Amino acid sequence: MPTIKDIAIRAGVSHGTVSNVLNKRGNVSAEKIQMVEKAAEELGYKINAQAQKLRSGNTRTICVILPKIELERYQDLYIGLERVLRTKEYQLQLFCTDNMVYQEEIVIQKALSMNPLVVVIVSSKLRNTDKLFSDQTRFIFVERKVKEMPSKSRFVSFDYSKAGYEIARQCILENKKNIAVLCENTNYSNNKEFIKKALEEFENENCNVNVYECEKSVCFYQAFQILNSKEEYDAVITTSKEEASYMQQANSYLGGKRMPALYSVMSKGIGPSPQISKYELNYKRLGQQIARYIIAVEEGLKEEKAQKHLLIDNDGFYKNVIQTKKIRNDKKLTMLCIKNATSGALRMLIPAFERATGIQLHLVEVSYDELYKTSQMCKEKSPYDLIRIDMAWLSQLGDSIFQPLDMESTSMLEIKKQLIPDLPKDYYEVNGKIYALPFDACVQMLFYRKDLFENELIKREFYEIYKRKLEVPTTFQEYNEVARFFTKKYRKESPTRYGSCVTYGSAIVAACDMLNRYQGREKNLFDKDGKIQIDTKEMRDAIENYLETCQYTSGESSLWWGETAQRFAEGKTAMNILFSNYASDMFYHRDSKVVGKIAFAKVPGENPLLGGGAIGISKYSKKYEEIMSFFQWIYSEEIATTITALGGYLCNASLSKNIDLVEQYPWIEGMEHFFKLGWRTKQNIKGYALDEFKFESIFGSMIRTVVLGIESVEEALERVQKSCERESL
Repeated sequence: MPTIKDIAIRAGVSHGTVSNVLNKRGNVSAEKIQMVEKAAEELGYKINAQAQKLRSGNTRTICVILPKIELERYQDLYIGLERVLRTKEYQLQLFCTDNMVYQEEIVIQKALSMNPLVVVIVSSKLRNTDKLFSDQTRFIFVERKVKEMPSKSRFVSFDYSKAGYEIARQCILENKKNIAVLCENTNYSNNKEFIKKALEEFENENCNVNVYECEKSVCFYQAFQILNSKEEYDAVITTSKEEASYMQQANSYLGGKRMPALYSVMSKGIGPSPQISKYELNYKRLGQQIARYIIAVEEGLKEEKAQKHLLIDNDGFYKNVIQTKKIRNDKKLTMLCIKNATSGALRMLIPAFERATGIQLHLVEVSYDELYKTSQMCKEKSPYDLIRIDMAWLSQLGDSIFQPLDMESTSMLEIKKQLIPDLPKDYYEVNGKIYALPFDACVQMLFYRKDLFENELIKREFYEIYKRKLEVPTTFQEYNEVARFFTKKYRKESPTRYGSCVTYGSAIVAACDMLNRYQGREKNLFDKDGKIQIDTKEMRDAIENYLETCQYTSGESSLWWGETAQRFAEGKTAMNILFSNYASDMFYHRDSKVVGKIAFAKVPGENPLLGGGAIGISKYSKKYEEIMSFFQWIYSEEIATTITALGGYLCNASLSKNIDLVEQYPWIEGMEHFFKLGWRTKQNIKGYALDEFKFESIFGSMIRTVVLGIESVEEALERVQKSCERESL
């Protein structure tokens, strides 16, 4: 195998330079990085990652010791750990013990020989009698407590007592009197706490309970014993998904035997589990929290009097789609909305809604312009029961086309609990009254190719040009510098053709694409006297900045943001500013080259525009009961999660905690914060709201003429100022 010395000779550089390049350290020029990488490739040199870490004196190894990786909850725990730790280049080593103490002791010795930074363990040992767990290594015990744990160790778990209590209460509420509990070793602290609390509740209600303890190897057998018992149980509680599955499999062999109601503790996932009342614990989030704790400690952040024992909140019972009282089949609802990813997902789920409620739903999907015109006509008469309008029009149209909502009613209070808290009032309020609910709410975000921003050679090349680090831009001046750097027309070495995309194919999108650059008058367009002011220095600067960005694009403009997302998916562009509810199009494009390579950040200047829709009840509709059934259904966690998984979005508060969704669409985790930064509706000091559609049409048309070279910035601004005054905007 070639050595570092061989590479140095081939590249014509020093031994130290090769070492610095291979270990990604030191002040090495872009030219020499390319020379070393080329020489290493020609010689067939493959760097050993573990040896590389040992040479640097830091293995950055995390050992993970689990009982059985085939169990869903431990798979999810490991996934949660790995997804976070890999971003910081930690090396994970996985060991399994099969729940055997002697095997665990062997595994611990192997793990400690690797000199790990941390050992994360679900231990089968009940007591640290042999002192294998010591303060010489940082241990994080998960789920199961071990007596005499080292003083510097950490214990992380869910509240199993609460789980036992809540499952028992649900059984009692559903009038179950004869209960079997199927679980593994009851000496493990999590099972002991769970069973103790459940038994207390059952005993208080004079229920009959039998506990069946078993290891995985005999669990199938125990399932048959429970189903064939003379007790004739009316409920079975299991502590894992696998145990519940054994119960269902055993029952399939017993012909007409009645299946008891199944209640099971499970790792959180998308969708219901058929015939099981599942009580969810978010093991992926647990792994994520542990990983973040490890990173914080290893990066020198102080633990603020961290508790030795840390409990992660239980998610609790999965909320199945609300089975509302079925209404006669002749009941129908008609809904008007824009055609987008959310409406497409909703259309696929209409049969589920009709089965759950007995209500037929007729969905009318139209273009943006047609939606505005049709919504205007609904002031006088409306064939629609539900109308989804752009949130920017709510202040103008809301009180003229919608009924006010009674937010103190039982139904609306339940729906409100499902929504992201503290969403801007632009989505629901007009003159202090609630007229709508946020629907497919969205906000502008910066999306960029993280593989490019993290590449050592590219970072060095950027530094040599701009004398600063390549980082995600926080201002639009920085944005244009980075966009120019990634545009092949201006730098032939660029790995992408273009630095950015723009969307100005129609007036409305052009206005939204540019206005996030406007920083004047606290995101407002009115002067101190309440008069609209377009022809200002701030606006000229913003437009000039936008025109510069256009130089770093393909020159093509999309009619809508979905087209821009699909262009980004082609892999020819480094960065893109996009409304979040169109970001999924970057993934669903059939030839996407960017899956797994996208990261998100705040829009430069932290001045994003809000977007998406608000939905309200037409003031002419008499179908309040049916509409409440629809709202309860669509805002439920299950349906909101399913719509989001299908590429749409509904602002349910639980989505950001769903690790599967966040892995698929990372920006979901940041949306709640970005909503707080966003703006859209523009009002003067007297509270007068602009006709947003009319304003954005005028303003966006001006942006198009400037970009296409038809007018100068000065000419266009003067013209638009007069147009706005003439229209009394």
